[in-house]
Formats: sequence, C-alpha cells, structure tokens
Amino acid sequence: MEVTETARDLLDLPFHRANDIEVVAVTETTAHTRWPYDRTMVGNPEVPAIHGGVISALADLTGAAPFVGSLGRYTPTVDLRVDYLDPAGAADLEGHAEVVRRGESVGVAETVVESGGDECATGRGVYKLDR
Repeated sequence: MEVTETARDLLDLPFHRANDIEVVAVTETTAHTRWPYDRTMVGNPEVPAIHGGVISALADLTGAAPFVGSLGRYTPTVDLRVDYLDPAGAADLEGHAEVVRRGESVGVAETVVESGGDECATGRGVYKLDR
C-alpha cells in the first residue's frame, strides 16, 4: 500500500483535483485510476463522445503512476502514443497500466482506458527515470 500512498501524494495535482481524478491503486508494476464522467468532457456532441485529450491525459497519468509511486518522485513523459479504439461515452473512465520495461534511464508502461467497462483506448508511455 506504500507505493499507492506515495503515488497519491505526488499525483495530488491541481489538474487532478479539479477533475476528481482518483489514483485507485498502484504497485511497482501496475496502476489503476478513475476519472468520473462529467458532461464538460464531451468533445463530439453528435456522438456524444469524450474528448481524446481527456483519454490521453488519463493514459499518461496511469502509465506514470507505477514509476512515480515506486521512485518517490516525478517522472517526466518522454513519449506517449494513444490508439483510440471506440468512442468513450457518458461513463466514468478507468485506466489500467502495466510496466513492460524498467531500465536505468527510462521506463515503459502500456495502458488500457475503459469507458463504462468497455475498452476505448490503449496507450504506451515512455517515462524518464534518471535525474
């Protein structure tokens, strides 16, 4: 539970607080986050679908969380790729990450973002680990 608490403390940022983003659980190799749905997240009112920037922000946060929690410091994002699979609808977003590589200078995590339990996007983030 110590990794989760460290990640929660360090990721308690104004943007996350303003959007009620929750760091649910974090280990050295996994993370689970939640972003409650709000109608202001809609980027395409015709579908309606949540804006892609919201989804990518959650993918980035979730991918970084295992590194932040285990290192006890911020880990800047070096690269982030997000593949949008299906529109995210009027439901909470859940992020799940798994570390696939942890080197001396960078770490890589793969993420899945779900909307209402359905996978809507996947991501792969690269995070700077050395100072």
